[in-house]
Amino acid sequence: MRLSILPNAETPVYRQMYEQIAAQILSGRLTGGTALPPIRTVARELGVSVITVRGAWEALERDGLIETRAGSGCFAARLSEAEKSERREAVLAEPMERLLGTAKELGFSNAELMERLYRAW
Repeated sequence: MRLSILPNAETPVYRQMYEQIAAQILSGRLTGGTALPPIRTVARELGVSVITVRGAWEALERDGLIETRAGSGCFAARLSEAEKSERREAVLAEPMERLLGTAKELGFSNAELMERLYRAW
């Protein structure tokens, strides 16, 4: 599991961690049942507080993306392909709506927007 944190970014550090781990789980790069490193280890390696890492882990657990096993640690949740697909769609929905709204306000046609998306990809 790799994490890259930007301490001065607009997005809070715990949220950056959450989003990166969620993306790794939902994309299948972090498979169900894989152990996450201990909170203290992650905090030390990233130079952030244990409270920050714990906040990310708690949010991931609350959203069903990781599981905590007493005495064993935290593990990526075992999600079916259908669950992963549904959650990926949900993650993409809000930024997609914002992009579409902005494109419409700027007067882009569907074809122009699709061309820009294709080039950006």
